Amino acid sequence: MSIQVMTDSVASLPANLARENNIKIVPAAHIYYDNHEYIDGITLSASQAYEMIEKDPDRFVTSAIKPAYLIEQYSEISKDVKNILFITLSSALSASNKTAQLAAESFMENSPQTTIKVFDSMTVSGAEGLIVLAAAQAAKTIKSIDSLITYTEYVRQQTKGVMMLDTLRYVYRTGRMSKLGSRIASMFNIKPINIVNAEGKIEMIDRTRNSDDGLELLVNYIKKHTGTKSLKFIVSHANSYVMANKLSNILKEQFDCLATYISDYSPVMGYGAGPGAIFVGFQPELNLPK
Repeated sequence: MSIQVMTDSVASLPANLARENNIKIVPAAHIYYDNHEYIDGITLSASQAYEMIEKDPDRFVTSAIKPAYLIEQYSEISKDVKNILFITLSSALSASNKTAQLAAESFMENSPQTTIKVFDSMTVSGAEGLIVLAAAQAAKTIKSIDSLITYTEYVRQQTKGVMMLDTLRYVYRTGRMSKLGSRIASMFNIKPINIVNAEGKIEMIDRTRNSDDGLELLVNYIKKHTGTKSLKFIVSHANSYVMANKLSNILKEQFDCLATYISDYSPVMGYGAGPGAIFVGFQPELNLPK
């Protein structure tokens, strides 16, 4: 292997899938709760995090990973590989991409023999994960990091995601609604259907009050925005495995699934989406890199 692909925990890749494809995952943020510090996916599981959020969301706080932490990661990787491709969550939703870039520039100043490229996935969760997975698989045969970036750009254009929130109760954490407004809206049991748009931002496209109807809306969106039934999926859930498994089974019934994975929706994003949220990333069969 001549190129190491890495990503952040928001990509929601199952740990075994990351290991099998030699993907390095770093936490997207530190988490603080009751004056205790945790690292997403390392010292705090997703289920534990969502229990904290349900108990008292205002005490659940995230803090961006510092450049120094990423420099340490780059340094460790560069002992074995001199080319690193770091695929981050959307820069429109987080400063992680900028932090990764600053850390890369700082590291390369002192280690010019290492090349680090930071790529903006312009999405999150299962969609980001599918992009990372495709890049890692391509890295087994592509030896040029610039060629891998070109291929990853092609993959990004083919990959989309759609999600359903179970409640609006926690949306105030994102700054898009007041706390009072989100509490009132949650009383009406509104479940927004959101996408990550072409600008990498969250956009509400529909709503429902029934989870089963919501799953149907997700499936209909996928059918409308792809030209094939042969798709690969990552279904990520915010402490709602039963609903994720239900959606996974529906996808297997209605599509020719190339692969379907179920994973945790990172609480770094889920603190605003709230427990019960479901995100599905989808991707058609890709042209293999030359």
